[in-house]
Amino acid sequence: MIVAPRPRQPRSTAPRVVLAAISIAALVALTQCKMTADKVTGVDMGTTVSDGQKTKPQNKGNCISECAHETNDERKAENDLNKDNVEACNGDPTCLANEEARHEAALEAIEAQRRRCMDSCHHQGGGNAR
Repeated sequence: MIVAPRPRQPRSTAPRVVLAAISIAALVALTQCKMTADKVTGVDMGTTVSDGQKTKPQNKGNCISECAHETNDERKAENDLNKDNVEACNGDPTCLANEEARHEAALEAIEAQRRRCMDSCHHQGGGNAR
């Protein structure tokens, strides 16, 4: 006896529609995320107390930017001083060599200060490891 195959019954599209709707809702929700304040996350970005008053928490990005601006100002002042000192040497080779050595040492000190400044921007939290 030969049994005829059963006709296929159409599948319901409801599970696919529900899955698609959930996926779209999740996509929309995740693209609407916003940064939260440091207080919400519990991360202290450098709140300090000076003269008994609390100061505004320091933003790491602002700290690094301030370090860069300070370094640029110091370099400009050093380059201006170097230019004046070179002119004051009046072509004397010993004076020019001494000024070049002084200028290089000053630039290295400015760079070292920039690195220290930026490194201090990376300290977060209030704990002390011992």
